[in-house]
Amino acid sequence: MPTLINLCEEPDFCLRFVNGGPMADRAVDSVRALSLAATAGGSLGDVRDALVVIGDFWISGRTSVHEGVEPLLRELSRQRAAGLAVVVGQHGAQSVPVVIRSSAVRLGVPLLTTTKELRDWHELIPRLREYRYRQAEWHADQLTALLNRLPDRLADANRDTDADTEAMRRIADWLAAAVDADVVVSDPLRGVLAAAPDILTRRPPRTASARTHTESLPLSAAGSGAVLSVTARRPLDDVRTELLGHAAKALGLIDRTRLRDQLAETRREVQLSVLQLLMVGEEVAAQRVLAGLAPGLLATESVRVHVIDCAREDREVALRRAEDALAGRALLARCPVFNHLIVVDPLQTDEDAPDGVRRALEAVVAALPGHCMGGSRVHALSGVADAYTQAAGTLLTARRLPGRVALAEQRPDLMDVLPPAAARRWAGTLLRPVLTLPAGQREQLVRTLELGLEFPHTAVGRLLGIHRNTVTHRISKGFGLLGLDRGQVLNRVVVSTALQVVVKYGHDAHSADPGVDFSAMVSAPEVRAWADSFLEPLRADRRDLLRTLRVWLENDTHTARTAAALDLAPVTVRSHLRAAAPLIQRDLPVGPDETEALDGNEHEQALSGVRPLAFALHAGTGRPFLPPA
Repeated sequence: MPTLINLCEEPDFCLRFVNGGPMADRAVDSVRALSLAATAGGSLGDVRDALVVIGDFWISGRTSVHEGVEPLLRELSRQRAAGLAVVVGQHGAQSVPVVIRSSAVRLGVPLLTTTKELRDWHELIPRLREYRYRQAEWHADQLTALLNRLPDRLADANRDTDADTEAMRRIADWLAAAVDADVVVSDPLRGVLAAAPDILTRRPPRTASARTHTESLPLSAAGSGAVLSVTARRPLDDVRTELLGHAAKALGLIDRTRLRDQLAETRREVQLSVLQLLMVGEEVAAQRVLAGLAPGLLATESVRVHVIDCAREDREVALRRAEDALAGRALLARCPVFNHLIVVDPLQTDEDAPDGVRRALEAVVAALPGHCMGGSRVHALSGVADAYTQAAGTLLTARRLPGRVALAEQRPDLMDVLPPAAARRWAGTLLRPVLTLPAGQREQLVRTLELGLEFPHTAVGRLLGIHRNTVTHRISKGFGLLGLDRGQVLNRVVVSTALQVVVKYGHDAHSADPGVDFSAMVSAPEVRAWADSFLEPLRADRRDLLRTLRVWLENDTHTARTAAALDLAPVTVRSHLRAAAPLIQRDLPVGPDETEALDGNEHEQALSGVRPLAFALHAGTGRPFLPPA
């Protein structure tokens, strides 16, 4: 994500700092161009991480300026906006009234000036997305450049000191060019190991001052005192700081004696980064990053995702066996959340062949007691997040099978039977407030909602490489736009289903009557047949599990409230839920502490089992009622 400093460096935006200091590296997610009058009356909206541009502060006198700008700055400070830019005739602090400057400093809001007119900013706002795309491309290129300096060198078992020095020098040269800085790799006992520019090996590096920014990172070599020092001409943003971390790790690998093991670990870290890019739909960036490590591996349109659950066993044993069995034919990564391994199979070999990816993984699981594996259906490369959700959802079935392996296509899914035309109209109408956002915001929000409604927010944050609070903020924003209470399970069920429809089938224009489309969708013969098949194992049970599950959903999956409504003991309700889960081959949140005992940000249990159950009951029995829009 670009920072205020990045935008100031772009000539088209004509931005300069009035005050910035340590706040100058704030990330900018969006730009809002407004007149000062338009900000009055609490109409500012959501401006978190937004740069707000105002253009008419000088029209009134100083008193009016203070009365108009003070509430604006307070709101920007409260929401932690990226900053405030004011339109001026020429740059300089004297062009901004002192009341604005003093209030901005007091409230901790970065203040900038711009010589672009407000009407010009409305045309410039789309350029921010272009800039973000260029920055993502640059980041991918830099990671690829670093990788290109690793494989040949580190894979060479017959290394010598001169080769190690050359490898370090190449990485130092790359880093100096990437972050525009002086780079020195040094050790208290061995002196300077590498430096860039090369002249630094013969003179001291630039002395740190108020105009320079210095970072020092220890290399990752165990027991080594080697340090990477960087003296930059400008503050380092998050992207460049991340490059420093990657460089320090790479240099540390070269400095170790067991280089092959460390190369394997570097590859695993890169593969996890590639998986995270795929999870947010950045398949092009993922292909670029992986190209230097495994050329052509992701040059595919279709993939299948497998999830190996290592339970309480040592995951590293399964990882090494899987790496040997796959031999680079699939993307393999440690799950950053659970004790799982995630495999993205590019389907470049016959799956049923004895040496195919799936057969190889089945052999690994068979040789490791306590392990099981779930596989998704075939998805587009852009649908890895959906494939992962599907694969993880089959683990419950896999645990109960003799071979401990299950594939999603062994059972039809709700998405397979929905009539596409009615589903597209209904989903497009329900999600319209989200789908009509600018492209960058829409894609970000849809991806986060899609995963955030399937897994706990902490887990989603680790999968996507973002903070859990960011996940919670985005989900709250999405439900706020939709006008729905995210605390209600059936609301989450409906929204997650609509998201899956949009991902699989796309969406149509706004429908005049979404209720009619919803009724047509859930009453289609194919949906009713699917619901009957889904519920059939439950109907055969003498405990009337259907009634328990229906009332449980109508009571927001609260065990105590369900028990009271049915005049049963809570332990009986939990017993019914545990009995139902294997019958429908779905995971249901069962336990004494369930939803009501979890905190507000993590109370959304996985919907992979609840969603099809709710739709099957609604289509087959008419209850529970599902909100159509």
